[in-house]
Amino acid sequence: MKVLSLNTWQERGPWRERWELILKGLRKYDADIVGFQEVFNMDWAAEVQKRSGYPFLAVSGEHSGLIFLSKYKPLEQECLIMQTRSPSEDYLRYAFYVRLGTGKSKLAVFNTHLSWRADEHEVRMKQTQELAAFVKDKAADAPAVIVGDFNMAPHTMPVGFLREAENWTDTFAAANPGIAGLTWDYRNPYAALEKEKMAERRIDYIFVNEKKGAFSAIRSSKVVFNEPSAAGIFPSDHFGVITEFSDK
Repeated sequence: MKVLSLNTWQERGPWRERWELILKGLRKYDADIVGFQEVFNMDWAAEVQKRSGYPFLAVSGEHSGLIFLSKYKPLEQECLIMQTRSPSEDYLRYAFYVRLGTGKSKLAVFNTHLSWRADEHEVRMKQTQELAAFVKDKAADAPAVIVGDFNMAPHTMPVGFLREAENWTDTFAAANPGIAGLTWDYRNPYAALEKEKMAERRIDYIFVNEKKGAFSAIRSSKVVFNEPSAAGIFPSDHFGVITEFSDK
């Protein structure tokens, strides 16, 4: 089982050229479940599904930008509108839940994108608490995974809350002890444009809780979509993360 997450950077910069790289990467990485953030164009989401060959697409609506591509059929879905809102943002934040049927079992998958300002630690903490409660309610006893752009580094309090209070495992950290695994990296010129606003760090995650069923064992986790084309174009302003699991 392979799960991939990427913030696609909307339709910014040379977006058609960037998306060609994303589509190429989808074929290369061949993930079973893909969580994208910042896909606000539902016609384009359908086009991506068609061109990537994924049999299933789950969208929460263009308001959230959160979608899933999947090899497994969506059985139910719900989008949480977070009550915690950043005072510096004129839009809301969301968490998107989909239950997938694999034929062997049912999986609970979640996708989110939290507030971005570096100094808004309390905002992200409250959003993370809302996310954790939503996940607990919807996942129940099913194997569960959370993907997304959390806009915070691994050492921050909200990540610590997920890891210690809620028993979630940061799959990249578990598979790569001591490795930074930057997903917001100034080597990427799109990220480097925001040096004054955002420090280099890993802000994109794949979390699992209890590591059971399809997510029983973490085989590997790595940063992806982190190489430019021959023309120097990167797939997004973020790098992505992919984690491969094995079922014990």
